[in-house]
Amino acid sequence: MNIATYNLRFGGKSGQRIHWQKVLDEFNPDIFLVQETLPPQEYLPNGFYQAAASQFHWAAVHGRPWGSAIYVSKGHVEPLEPLSPEFSGWVTSVKVSDFGWPMAESQSLYIYSVHAPSGRSSYVKEVNRILDAIKAQVPSDSQVIIGGDFNLTVGLRHPSEELQKSQPKLMDRFRQEFGLMNCWQSAHPNQDLPQTLRWSNDKTKPFHCDGIFVSASWLRYLAHAEVLSDENLDELSDHNPVTASFESL
Repeated sequence: MNIATYNLRFGGKSGQRIHWQKVLDEFNPDIFLVQETLPPQEYLPNGFYQAAASQFHWAAVHGRPWGSAIYVSKGHVEPLEPLSPEFSGWVTSVKVSDFGWPMAESQSLYIYSVHAPSGRSSYVKEVNRILDAIKAQVPSDSQVIIGGDFNLTVGLRHPSEELQKSQPKLMDRFRQEFGLMNCWQSAHPNQDLPQTLRWSNDKTKPFHCDGIFVSASWLRYLAHAEVLSDENLDELSDHNPVTASFESL
């Protein structure tokens, strides 16, 4: 099973909207979490989109043409009500049944594509409020995947790393309250967090604000997790896709 998350930066430039197709072609995600995206059909061949329309869920941020989306390649996809009106488009969520992957086949799978809102309060407060709402929405016996652009460091940093600002208490919430672990950091223990965002004046700073969180019980099946980067991807957005691949026994 493959999972990917990708912030497209305001939907991408007109004439260069190949973000969805590039990730689908090169990584073949079973679950694709997308932020700052226009409607998925803006990026995909009409035949492909029409054949799989029920597998997509997208909602726009109020007053903007872009929002957050989820694509699930198989199973029955049921869009969920927004966590709250203010998070509509910032957080898109679905409930998936009959997904078919062994580790989730006997439970409902709740999937959240998160883009932490800007301009209202600190990102830490916004992500905590999102987690509060997710906790209230998800039944205790369900599997959960949360991924996206959190606009803050989504891992624990070592004393030697160039950037030190992180949120250990927030990372503890994922682990302690939801039983979730960051895929990239779990696959690369004791390694510095790589760059997933290049928005500052210094494009080399390793901001690591994009991530995928899954059940800790799945980590034994985690084969690898990567931050995808090439010349084309680096031109399409100021974020890079983050991926995680799992192998069942």
